[in-house]
Amino acid sequence: YEFNIRHIAGVVEGMLMAKGEEVSDPLAMVKLWLHESERVYGDRLVDESDFKRFRGIALEQQRRHFKEFSPTLAFAEPLVFCHFAQGVGNGSYSKVASFASLSKQLEGALEEYNDLFPVMELVLFEDAMRHVCRISRIIESPGGHALLVGVGGSGKQSLTRLAAFVSGLSVSQLALTATYGVTELKRDLQVMYRRAGLKGDGLVFLLADQQIADER
Repeated sequence: YEFNIRHIAGVVEGMLMAKGEEVSDPLAMVKLWLHESERVYGDRLVDESDFKRFRGIALEQQRRHFKEFSPTLAFAEPLVFCHFAQGVGNGSYSKVASFASLSKQLEGALEEYNDLFPVMELVLFEDAMRHVCRISRIIESPGGHALLVGVGGSGKQSLTRLAAFVSGLSVSQLALTATYGVTELKRDLQVMYRRAGLKGDGLVFLLADQQIADER
């Protein structure tokens, strides 16, 4: 792993997405800091032992700098912040009260999505909801981008579509043909730039590994 000052700035940038009224007490600020640190550093780790080491470092720093709060209180679940914790469309970046309330929000959003677009058969268990919150945080950030890693059929595209829908964004994907090449890619990118830049449409460009016809 290679971490630098840019990642520290990412933690601060994430914290600045929350408004003052959402983190009006010191404990809420500590929870926000822990959450953003986990998003910036923890989500990049690929091994369970590395994540446990990260949690140990976070715990050590919390005890050192915020000793007035017990770790049980500071790390209490759900330690999740998102832009729809208080309702889809609310836009306030705040802490999720419970996984039950988060499930209610996302189930409602999924039902609405399925009424408008091809049906997605998603089971929103706890990890899936966490992933939607992670993706939502990224696409709500300026210049947000991510590489989603997982086995085929694990729901990466579906969760991205749901996160984009919750954020009020459209998803754009490439339509590959047998003759698709660099020229066609440039043309599709021009269309997306015109939609985003000239028309002001909110877009999420979703590129699956199967759509990379030539890796050169």
